[in-house]
Amino acid sequence: MNHFNVFFINLTFISLLNTFWVIPAQAETELNSVLTTKQQSQVQAQKTQQKIINLDNKTNEVIAEYRSLLKENAILATYNKQLDKQQQQQQTRLNKLDVNMANVREIRMELMPLMKEMIQVLTLFVKNDIPFLWQERQLRLTELNALLDNPNIAIADKYRRILEAYQIETEYGDTIETWQAQLPLSSSNRVVQLIKIGRIGLYYLTPDQKNAGYWNKTNRTWEDLPESWLARVKQAYQVADNKTVPTLLALPLLKDAQQEEL
Repeated sequence: MNHFNVFFINLTFISLLNTFWVIPAQAETELNSVLTTKQQSQVQAQKTQQKIINLDNKTNEVIAEYRSLLKENAILATYNKQLDKQQQQQQTRLNKLDVNMANVREIRMELMPLMKEMIQVLTLFVKNDIPFLWQERQLRLTELNALLDNPNIAIADKYRRILEAYQIETEYGDTIETWQAQLPLSSSNRVVQLIKIGRIGLYYLTPDQKNAGYWNKTNRTWEDLPESWLARVKQAYQVADNKTVPTLLALPLLKDAQQEEL
């Protein structure tokens, strides 16, 4: 109710009071009835106004909740869109993974016979090579064959070990080494000093350094060297054992040794 209505009601009430004593009893009764009705109307109007205010508050709450739901729905829509995008990317990766796994299986099927052939080739090469570090090289080949049949070792590790064996065999051609051992591929049990000069030649020197010999590649046998070659074999031993500085070696090859014997 605004101020104007209140003011108007007060004026009316005051005017009625001023004339209260001059109006008849019947008029007084009617006036009281009018006043009562007016008051009831005012009370009802106030109740109605309060209901309108309450309804307006409810409406505002509903609108706020609706707007909040719209905002939440927009966030969920964006989130679902992002999830769909991620799902598509994951599916693409899974498809690529399936292709890669198929390729791996194919490569594995191709690598197994290839690695087996590589070991066979290496075995044949060592067999036909000069027999230096014989036990060590034979042990390496045995380990490679066992490695190939081991299901607990990954294909990549097997392939790497085979390549390492090839690398070791390649490096043997560039080294000069000496070690003590029994003569390989020989019925003799005597221990001698073996001297390897790359893959050019393999020589031995007896512990008393009074006799020397070499590996005959053609006959694949050990042969003694004439005494005239003994000093050169000793020199090769000194170089291989790091007892003297590297120097140019003049060692007997197969043809030289044969001609000297003749």
